[in-house]
Amino acid sequence: MCLSKSNNVIKPSSGPRLVAMPGSLARQRGATTIVAIIISIVLLGLGIALSNQISSNIRQQSIEYYGARAYLAAQSGMEVAISRLINGNNPACSAITQPVTISAANVQNCAITLSCEVETEVQEPEVAAGEIRVYALASQAQCSIGQLETSKRVLVEVRQEE
Repeated sequence: MCLSKSNNVIKPSSGPRLVAMPGSLARQRGATTIVAIIISIVLLGLGIALSNQISSNIRQQSIEYYGARAYLAAQSGMEVAISRLINGNNPACSAITQPVTISAANVQNCAITLSCEVETEVQEPEVAAGEIRVYALASQAQCSIGQLETSKRVLVEVRQEE
């Protein structure tokens, strides 16, 4: 009998050997999906918050813009009232508070209301001329567009010697 020797040598592989556990790939895919959903929800929340902030800023700027328009309209009304007072030679308040119509493009959708009170019994010893009249003038402008409405009021006191 002849016995032969065989040289069966097992050589180790050159890299680390990975052993797959049953179901681990499926578990990893599920975890990736959950992480993707969480990131999507966080980004959606940030988008909604940013959208609300932008909307709030736009509304605030609109309020400031129409408030400035109302103030300028009230100022223009006051200038009309003072002009009527100066050019009227001591007019009654009814002449000063006549309706004001300004047709400038910047004060569209604005209504201007003037009011006046006059006091004639003013005592001041320094005034030698005699009578002093004190006019308390008020100009109120209301500007509106859509649901937004702003109102501004300007008050002035004018003293006249006779």
